Amino acid sequence: MFTLFHVLVLAGLGLGVAIGARVGSRHFGIAGGVGGAIVGAIVGIIVARIPELLALRSVARRLTPKTPAELRQYLRSPECLTPNCVLLELRRRGEDIRCELPVVIDLLVSADVGRRGFGWAALTSAFPELVSQIPDYRIGDPIEECRRNTEVLTRMAKSSNQ
Repeated sequence: MFTLFHVLVLAGLGLGVAIGARVGSRHFGIAGGVGGAIVGAIVGIIVARIPELLALRSVARRLTPKTPAELRQYLRSPECLTPNCVLLELRRRGEDIRCELPVVIDLLVSADVGRRGFGWAALTSAFPELVSQIPDYRIGDPIEECRRNTEVLTRMAKSSNQ
């Protein structure tokens, strides 16, 4: 999944290389240009990651005061835009999140492609060991194919609940 944060990092990288190469070559010739490009790339990436870190910090501030029951309720609500963060917060608190796999599967087979993206983010971050079980899953596929590709996860979730 390609997000705005990825775009910012690429832009920071490109601008950092361009500005660093220009400044370095102006003051130190070709070697300075190469060194400036490298330093500029590193600085550009670091600066471009700041918005992502601020967004994650904001999400953490909203989730931390909630009880596990409130987090589980929020996870199931349509307003939850960060199910991966909610699941990771529950895991961080020592909660068993395996019972939340059906919620993730529901997201993966949602009619809304955006919700499928949330489901994929939740699966890859909270249940990375299960990603290999659905190698053909693509969030942009037709819903019938998404359902077919996630059947193995659905069977796993049902068997673990029994």
